[in-house]
Order: sequence, then structure tokens, then C-alpha cells
Amino acid sequence: MMILDRDGKCVRGVLMTLIVGCLLLCSCSRADLSEGSLPQTFMEADSLYQAGRYEQAAKMYDSAVKKCQGKESLQSLCYYRAGVAYNEVEQWGRAIVNYRRALLLAPDYSEARHNLRLVEEARMNMPAMEYPIVRRWADACAYALPMNGWLVTSILFFVGSIVTCLAFFLGHSRRVRRGSFYAMLALIVLWGYTLLMVLHRRHYDKQTDVAVVCSVKAPLYALEDNPEVATPVTELYDGAEMCVSSTVDGGSYLHVVLPDGTEGWIPQANVEPVAINQ
Repeated sequence: MMILDRDGKCVRGVLMTLIVGCLLLCSCSRADLSEGSLPQTFMEADSLYQAGRYEQAAKMYDSAVKKCQGKESLQSLCYYRAGVAYNEVEQWGRAIVNYRRALLLAPDYSEARHNLRLVEEARMNMPAMEYPIVRRWADACAYALPMNGWLVTSILFFVGSIVTCLAFFLGHSRRVRRGSFYAMLALIVLWGYTLLMVLHRRHYDKQTDVAVVCSVKAPLYALEDNPEVATPVTELYDGAEMCVSSTVDGGSYLHVVLPDGTEGWIPQANVEPVAINQ
């Protein structure tokens, strides 16, 4: 059998194939955004943007989204352009909302993700907006490859671990078995790592409970207080992101959780949900 090559050439060949496959996957890009022709509204929005009328252009891009029903890649492009326009007038909250909507439709939209990170860094310094370091590290790793890239890489590492496992048990020499054993351990660890990245992407790619402050500032009330009469414990500024847990008083206040784990009530009028069609 080829897998039992006495010099271990087959095992080395399998490992080289896996490495080459992973390098090729690194060149994968986001989904093509060319399905169908762009609506006239989009062209008008582009003209407004080129003329420096950014806020009007952003609203026109929002209108163009409705003209692209059923074409998610074009809708994500419209949301992305709206985010860029809002960014020009330093409306950080609305820029973040539109970038996140673009990513809901096209999670591998690298330009939108890059711009989102830039806006999050540009908004007013708010320590409560800092995610735990483990989350930030996981995000950086998980979005280094597109989702399909992680899936294929995971399959390659799994197949490689099976091949090296067979080489370990069926090898004719101690050298082949020893090399196969260490290669098998490495591939199993890498396979587990890719599975974690896939699970991370599956959880956060379609996260729809995020809301963003889209006003100059918004009061945050303690969770145990009545927000109608209580004094705010702090204020959040334009661009602050949070997860919505529940509502109160007919939906006038939202129970939110900030990235650092802080919970409280915030007026619904001051925030905009990222989830589309809400």
C-alpha cells in the first residue's frame, strides 16, 4: 500500500497537499456582488456621494436596498455603501448598523468587516464597549478565512488525521510509525481548532440581537431600577453596541447587555436594531 511507504514519502505527500490546500483557501474572497444590474436609485446615490452630499446619499442607498429584494449580495453592497456615507459625516452609530447589516447578508464581505473595525475604533472611547480579549482573539482568527475556507480546511485536516492514523497502525518501520504518530496528533489538534472556528462563525455570523446607539448619547439605567423615574447610572454615546435581551413598558425600554457584561435599561428611541426588517 502507498500509505505504508517505508521512507514515509506518502505521509509527507499528504501533509504537503494539506498545506498547499490551506494556502489556496487563504486566497478565497467574499461572495461575488454582481448578481443582476444595479437599480437606478443606487446610481443616483453614487452621484450624491461623489458630489459630497453624504447624508442624502446614505438615505438613497437605504432606499436602493428595497429595490434589490431577493438579491442579498446587492443588498449587502447597498448597506455597505450607506455605511461608508454615514461614516463620512461621522454618524458612527448608523455606519455601524449598516456595516453589520451588510455582514448579516454576506458574512465574508471583507471590506465591510474592515470598515466596521475602523469605525468601532474611531467612535468615542467607551471602555464598556471592549469585548473580552478571548472574544477579540477568536474574532481575529475566525475571520481570517471565509466560512467555506474553514469548512474545507476542517475536512482536509480530518482526512489527513485518518491517513496518518492508518500509517501509524499499519507502518512497516518504527520511523514511519513515529512520524505518523506526531503528524496525527498535530492534525487532530488543527482539526479541533478549525471546528472551533466554524462554530464561532456559525454563532456570530447571523447574530440578530445586536442594537446600536444612533443618537448623540443615550441614558443607561440600572437593571433593578424603574427607568421611568430613576437616575441614569451612565450615558452611552453614538456608536455604542449592545445585545438586546428583552423589552419593558410596551417596548419603550430595552433590557440590554453591553460587551463588558454590564446590564441595564435603555430607551428604545435611542437605539436601532441591526436585524433587518425589524
